[in-house]
Amino acid sequence: MFRPLVLLLSLAAAPALAQTIAAGGVVNAADYTAAVAPGSLIAIFGSNLAPATTSAASTPLPTSLAGASVEVNGQPIPLFFVSAGQINGQMPFGLSGTVSVRVRTPAGLSPAVSLPITPAAPRLFTRSMDGKGDPILVRATDWTMVTAAAPAQPGDYLILFLTGLGNVSPAIPAGTPAGDNAANGPLNQLPAGAVTVTFGGQAAPVLFAGLAPGFVGLYQINFQVPAAPSGNTIIVATRDAASSDTTTLPAPSRVTVSAVAEQSVGARRFGSSSKLALTWTAPSYPVDHYQITAAETLQGTTVSTTARSLSTTLSGLKAATPYAITVKACADAPCRQSGAASPVTGSTATEYWQLRGAGNTTAGLARIVRDGNVRISATRFGPEAGPVTANRIQLYYGPMAPPRGALTTALTTSATSAADPASYLSFTSSGATTGLLTPSSPAPLIESIATGQGVPMTNGKVRLFFEAQGADRKTRIFSLDSVDGFTGQDFNSGSATTCSTTADYSPGGGCPLSTLIGVEGDTTLPNPRIPNARQHKVAFPTQTDWRWDGAPGTFLVFTTDRIPGCATGGMNHGYAVWDGAKWNVQYATNGCPKLFLDAQAAFPMHLGGQRYKLYYGDPTITTGKGPSNLPFLGPKKLIYSDGAVSGSLDRVDFEDWERQSLARDVVFLWPNGDPLNDAAEGYIDDYHFLAPTGNLDLQVMYLAITNGTEVPFASAATLLNP
Repeated sequence: MFRPLVLLLSLAAAPALAQTIAAGGVVNAADYTAAVAPGSLIAIFGSNLAPATTSAASTPLPTSLAGASVEVNGQPIPLFFVSAGQINGQMPFGLSGTVSVRVRTPAGLSPAVSLPITPAAPRLFTRSMDGKGDPILVRATDWTMVTAAAPAQPGDYLILFLTGLGNVSPAIPAGTPAGDNAANGPLNQLPAGAVTVTFGGQAAPVLFAGLAPGFVGLYQINFQVPAAPSGNTIIVATRDAASSDTTTLPAPSRVTVSAVAEQSVGARRFGSSSKLALTWTAPSYPVDHYQITAAETLQGTTVSTTARSLSTTLSGLKAATPYAITVKACADAPCRQSGAASPVTGSTATEYWQLRGAGNTTAGLARIVRDGNVRISATRFGPEAGPVTANRIQLYYGPMAPPRGALTTALTTSATSAADPASYLSFTSSGATTGLLTPSSPAPLIESIATGQGVPMTNGKVRLFFEAQGADRKTRIFSLDSVDGFTGQDFNSGSATTCSTTADYSPGGGCPLSTLIGVEGDTTLPNPRIPNARQHKVAFPTQTDWRWDGAPGTFLVFTTDRIPGCATGGMNHGYAVWDGAKWNVQYATNGCPKLFLDAQAAFPMHLGGQRYKLYYGDPTITTGKGPSNLPFLGPKKLIYSDGAVSGSLDRVDFEDWERQSLARDVVFLWPNGDPLNDAAEGYIDDYHFLAPTGNLDLQVMYLAITNGTEVPFASAATLLNP
């Protein structure tokens, strides 16, 4: 149960050397110092510590992961996580004196490292998960976090989380979930009086000190805030005089927030949509480093960084969002002696996207591929992709006639470079000689081909996710893997380079389909109350790797249409999460699928870690819609997610997204700098957002656009203020 807390630790990169524990590389997992007690959670840093990256899937914890183990005095210890550069585990209880620590892998045994063990070494887990800054402190009544904005009050009952309190009673084997006075047995605690807590300079009554029920290696202290605390400094001490002492010092002053990379386009002036600059004045004492934290109230997420000078730039912020920013001066490396300035406020800019081309009408826009029509999707390939697609961008799109009902490819002609816009904005069409074509007569599941998305896989293939309507007039989501590797253009195992015939799509044909999202009434992967599954997008961590490794936790959004009893609007988006074997549509307790309501053409873009942003059109706003039947999506909206909201480090669930009521507007500009009016923005459709170089400083929106009367065509926009 404690794995999520441990996996928040920074992962250190490691060269391919003989397994070696770094000097000073065995530390506790709270503040990364060598203060370690029996039962402490530890982190080991070094090189070639494990042949693969993996984590424990169940408890009791295993003593070997991916063939790697850690031996303390010759005995293997329980492990949470292993990788080449870092291992997380738990020290056995009952240790004393100096112990020997070694790492064993299939390649051999590392040199031993000596580590002194103290009876107790209390170290607090902090909100930044690096032992610095504010501790993780929650109210016992409702588990809400104690923060500067919601401080503890006299009489409050609080819970503090830490490691290093040492042996407990009754004794428990390391790696085992702590007792909970239920299925896991009695509570494992320290004797009364063994631990003291000082809060704001006053003694605080301790109600419980021991292992957190149900968790592995995590300690908790329950205490009551004294009647008249002076500040909120917390000191935990044990009978052997071990302490987590912290001291409050004078704070930095004159903290100033300003925009980053301000620019003027037309009559508008704006700065970065994801960065803010800060400056401040140093306090009078020597400062080891500064901790800077920006917190937003829309979803309660934070962004933190450190600095050793008197200025920094915060990045990874949400667009058009106000932040409360705190600068803390730390006099020592663990930041036990510190002073924090009062929060200052600053807001990021709205995103400004500029269409490529010239003028202020669709007539002047760049056409990125000569026959591009609709269903635009773009895929970035890395240097390992091979001679055809390495470092290039490939479109999967619907071409102009003929043939209609196709999903074909177009490729850039040179390696992607931020300095050369043509390398990511100019594509050569395959002329519908690649990809998928609608068969002349329906196959059982394929009557017509629609939207698709190419996802490079770590197995060396491209998985083409696509929607198709079957002979029963219902639309489902399928996938096919390429037979030409990372070229990603041929999905037919036969001699043809396209999937195009009824036989191709039929059982035993050259294009064997995998059904991913079925609909209500299907015999294969049915999904109750889903009448159609259309216009989908797969979200995988593209900031980590241009390939998807098939790991569980990846999610997919898809259009569901109107669902009686669940959604009255005609355009809504369902949500499915990959479990390693299939896509699981998420449902609410009332039996309805969890939905982004009144959302069309939703597209998620990875921002790093488990953070994503989601663009969508709001079809309920029809201002500017013309009389034609061309799709009109309304203004484009933007929301954000963070897997940390629900505590998940390997997935983003529906609940990790901001409420749609918090959605931000997105501004679109013509090439000449004029803003698009409601009609022009509403006719932007079938878009795909991408960082062509893998760096978020360059973001491109590949899109289909029309003026409401002409045939839609493929164009592009770039984010002016990333």
